[in-house]
Amino acid sequence: MTPTPAAPTHSGLNEREKILAFVGILTVLFLSSLNLTVVGSAMPRVISDLGGFHLYAWAFTAYSLATTITIPIVGTISDRYGRRPLILLGIAVFTLGSVLLGFVQNMEQLIILRAVQGIGGGTLMAMSFTAIADLFTPIERGRYQGYTGAVWGVSSVVGPLVGGFLTDHLGWRSVFFVNLPFALLAAYFIWRYFRLPAPGARGHFDALGALLLGVSVTTLTLALSWGGGTYAWGSAPILGLLAATLVTFGAYAWHSARQERPILDLRLLKDRGIAIASLAGFLTSAGMYAAILYLPLYMQGVRGSSASGSGLALAPLMFGMILTSTLSGQVVSRTGRYKTLILIGGIVATGALLLASTLGTATPILIAVGIMVLLGLGLGPVNSQLTLAVQNAAPREQLGSATSGNQFFRQIGGTLAVSLFGALVNAHLNANLAAQLPEQARTLPAPVQDAIANPNLLTSPQATAQLGAGLGQLGDANLLQPILDALRGVMAGAIDQVFLVSAVLVGLAFLATIALPERPLKGRTGLAPRAEKIEVSAAD
Repeated sequence: MTPTPAAPTHSGLNEREKILAFVGILTVLFLSSLNLTVVGSAMPRVISDLGGFHLYAWAFTAYSLATTITIPIVGTISDRYGRRPLILLGIAVFTLGSVLLGFVQNMEQLIILRAVQGIGGGTLMAMSFTAIADLFTPIERGRYQGYTGAVWGVSSVVGPLVGGFLTDHLGWRSVFFVNLPFALLAAYFIWRYFRLPAPGARGHFDALGALLLGVSVTTLTLALSWGGGTYAWGSAPILGLLAATLVTFGAYAWHSARQERPILDLRLLKDRGIAIASLAGFLTSAGMYAAILYLPLYMQGVRGSSASGSGLALAPLMFGMILTSTLSGQVVSRTGRYKTLILIGGIVATGALLLASTLGTATPILIAVGIMVLLGLGLGPVNSQLTLAVQNAAPREQLGSATSGNQFFRQIGGTLAVSLFGALVNAHLNANLAAQLPEQARTLPAPVQDAIANPNLLTSPQATAQLGAGLGQLGDANLLQPILDALRGVMAGAIDQVFLVSAVLVGLAFLATIALPERPLKGRTGLAPRAEKIEVSAAD
């Protein structure tokens, strides 16, 4: 007897096909998010072999820049041609960049190929979240968006461990090949099961808009990357880059308002739900980046943990994110309500960051771990359900543009946060270190003073040994420990400032989401026409 086939869902796929397509999406997301963390563990060894330490930051900046520019472009293109071809193209570009990175011979080649990899990674990241809205109805999306948060959390914990293990045992080149099996698996599931019609949005590709937006993002990224380091913030190059950012983005805003299908449709921000969710995502990125960047530094630099131990410092944070991201999705799917979860998550994350701003050299490790778990519990529902809020407000023919726009604003928020936090830490060290050093250390020769002022002294055994040897030659070997203690105390204060500013930014995101309209999830589908969206908006 022939079995009865499963009934098709709103997407045209039966339940089994829909779940298998979702497995492909999770694999795509894991592939793109794993790359963000697994490469970081290998980069010190890469620099050691290839040289070019002055280009170190560009290995990350090139990837971030390419990703930020790519996200809104592919989001708009997907609204016309569909997600499936772009996901497969993204996998191909990402894989090509990964394979070629395993054979680079210098830093210049590595930076170029990291940008290629970033184009693929940006495509995968943008399409992953949009594709979920194609597969599932709004009432289902909460649950499945929660799973994406869990996958991101797992990759953030696994990435540094895998990267460190491969670098130590097989060499740093093997790190770039770890993407291959996941890429092949993702390509199979997407090709085989993600068979949905293209949304078919009208309008031509806005090449001029893509150029203007790309230039504005590039000049902003360069200004934030070079400011306070390569050039002073008030220098002509930085001011020129910032001016170019304002001019080109202003030109883009003027141009896009006259296009039927702009690359980043700023008109979507006229919708209160999309505007507030984008603003909240922009601000909340700061809290996440503060923890990801400075918690390992606190553990290794201030508390003296090993490099591997500091790499595991993010595990409690990610555990909290995985738990609440998954649970909040289940709650939304059962209740159809997401705003309360976002608000609760925002207030918990704000409180956790305020507590984190009290971390010091003597804070018990269990207290620090508890704070990180609490922060993860707060960030979990905020990250996943803000995406749901944007998708629930967007018309179907602009679903890709709206979702990728939300990811774009989060990416920009993270970039600004990194620059802001770096400037805060440097300013705090410059203003307070001299006063905390032993009086005898303040009269040491200038080269020794420079070595003392370098924060790498706390995380590099080689730098510590060199300083100890230098002090020994001067007859001041007994100063090493007091100097390290003073630097740890000042570094703890600098990191506390980072967490305090992050708490303010996440607190502002919480206040913004109070005004977030909660539109009913039931009764709408991912394939709803624009008229339905207008009716729901009018009801608000």
